[in-house]
Amino acid sequence: MSATGSYPVYGATGLIGYTDSYAHNGESILIVKDGSGVGSLSYVNDHFSVIGTLNYLTPKEKYSSLYLYYALMAFNFTPYITGMAIPHIYFKDYGKAKLFCPSIEKQIRIASLLHNIEQKLVVEQNLITSLNAQKSYLLRMLFI
Repeated sequence: MSATGSYPVYGATGLIGYTDSYAHNGESILIVKDGSGVGSLSYVNDHFSVIGTLNYLTPKEKYSSLYLYYALMAFNFTPYITGMAIPHIYFKDYGKAKLFCPSIEKQIRIASLLHNIEQKLVVEQNLITSLNAQKSYLLRMLFI
């Protein structure tokens, strides 16, 4: 793993580096399975690799990865956590849980709507950051 490879490598904290080869390709849901961030999710759609602290889920046909990602964002992993010092979750346990999945068409519509809302939130958060920076600048200029 290096900083100059072509393919991202993900770990519990997100993107941790790059490599010259990849282990997986396509849409997947990454789930932190060990440590303090256990149950945290990420969505990827490209060539990628993961390290041992992550599980990756690739849904079967007739299921939208993005819909399942948003459904799992509301999923409570707490009952599936084991381990005292270092918490763990295992797919063999939470993989038996049931999620509501409407028709693939509705899954795609719901996921698209939620994705658009998420993108709007990112834009608004960036705007707030920019406005706070502008406010700080103007306040500094006021007291010069």
